[in-house]
Amino acid sequence: MSESPGSESNTEARNTRPGTKFGTAASATSNHYDAIVIGSGIGGLTTASILSRIAGKRVLLLERHFKVGGFTHVFKRKDYMWDVGIHYIGGMQEGSMLRNLINWLTEGNLKWNKMGEPFEKFVYPDLTIPVHSPEERFRETLKEKWPEEGKGIDRYFSDVKATAGWFGRHVTLKAMPSFLEKLSSPIEIPGRHGALMTTKEYLEHRFKSPELRAVVASQWGDYGLPPSQSAFVIHSLIVAHYLDGGFYPVGGSGNIAKYIMPKIQENGGKCLLYHDVKEILLDDGRAVGVRAEHTSGKTHEMVEFYAPVIVSDAGMKNTLTRMVPESFRIPFRKELAEFSQGTSNVTLYLGLKDSPERAGIQGENYWAYRSFDHEENYNRRNELLEGRASGFYASFPSLKDPDASSHTAEIISFVDYAPFEPWKEKEWKNRGDDYQSLKDRITKALIDRSKEVLPGLADLIDYTELSTPVTNEHFSGHPAGSIYGLVCSPERFKKEWIGIRTPVDGLFITGADASSPGFAGAMMGGFGCASQVMGLKGMMRLFKEMK
Repeated sequence: MSESPGSESNTEARNTRPGTKFGTAASATSNHYDAIVIGSGIGGLTTASILSRIAGKRVLLLERHFKVGGFTHVFKRKDYMWDVGIHYIGGMQEGSMLRNLINWLTEGNLKWNKMGEPFEKFVYPDLTIPVHSPEERFRETLKEKWPEEGKGIDRYFSDVKATAGWFGRHVTLKAMPSFLEKLSSPIEIPGRHGALMTTKEYLEHRFKSPELRAVVASQWGDYGLPPSQSAFVIHSLIVAHYLDGGFYPVGGSGNIAKYIMPKIQENGGKCLLYHDVKEILLDDGRAVGVRAEHTSGKTHEMVEFYAPVIVSDAGMKNTLTRMVPESFRIPFRKELAEFSQGTSNVTLYLGLKDSPERAGIQGENYWAYRSFDHEENYNRRNELLEGRASGFYASFPSLKDPDASSHTAEIISFVDYAPFEPWKEKEWKNRGDDYQSLKDRITKALIDRSKEVLPGLADLIDYTELSTPVTNEHFSGHPAGSIYGLVCSPERFKKEWIGIRTPVDGLFITGADASSPGFAGAMMGGFGCASQVMGLKGMMRLFKEMK
């Protein structure tokens, strides 16, 4: 899919100096490109593909990991394969904006399997709520359980869709050329006030039943914040995203990069692995290139690449507080450095001897909680370190993928980064006995908890492997092992400086921090970033091609 990292001419890269005038003609040398994208997650892949295919740019992707794809990549152990970040995706029904975009990016080669019904279950003490699509079925399930809240339930679904629509308009403005966004920014977009309430404020206003409030907020793990901290807009985006059910990429999420990269390469682009960008090179206040550490075995070498457009899929905080030199003034640098990245997580990967159907599981996801109080559930997350699991999310990818060759499961739970920090600098797979003992304790706690919710699953386990916050940090480079980027609190959506453009001319942000968390949010961040780089004419051409 991509050329060997060693194929790049490192000597020439080191001897080139910033200050060169760039354009399409400058692409003649091996270390000069029309655009450089830092990171190969879905945001970076989307931007690179659009710039390559619509704008005809020769794009270089630099990836610190040994695989392309970011959180869309897969890994194997024995005969088992797992997706590290894709568990299910909404909004992939035929004709939707997301489906049209991913079909265009992959040239229709990526197929999608719609999950069965129900596609999720919300599990609480003495209450399990199945989640069906379409929206009307889930709505009726809630009304049957809480008939006295019928009017509030109807209004809730209307508000969710309206608020998700507000975000669509909000993020579209940020993708527009700067002069158009400035013309539109003074306009109060309908829905803004409700969008920027906390989820807790909205739900307490809408529903009397604490249990109903808890149930409709069950998917808060998809953005990592309990109701008291999250903006109602991110809650609405997630709920609206799954109103038509869940979908899974046939053959696993590794096919996403597999089908996107060829077109980038056909246009002279490439992805270099084991290249960790350390610095964005500036010339007279403009981004003109990057300096990266290339690792080959135990050898580390600094190399430089140049382009007039630099796009970062490494997260806004990483990009502007770590990669941009401190000598360049960023007005909000301190505020950004202090802006929360949210909590991190552990993932228990399970290889199963037989189908999960033997345990009564049909492929649906499970959100399991010990309490109807999500603030309590969130605050108890670190009990996992002591061997007690409160809540978890369980996914069964082999029942979602018709091409799966073996049976697998994943159990995910939130946990703070700080307890794992002592092992941050230790070598991957060689972090010592204390680290392994902690992992073993967490593994046991998650399996024991699963026995309460999914009896029979534990009897099928053949293989276990646990990833931790330092695993996330090691492979993704995200601060403190965070998985969702800048937290989706109301404050995030009030900050005009969070988005695609940066104070550095020629430097752009793509991915989740340019839009919203998750696969769909990061992909739309990539779409918006490419539109911003190309301008209105390029954006209109993209829409035409997608049709």
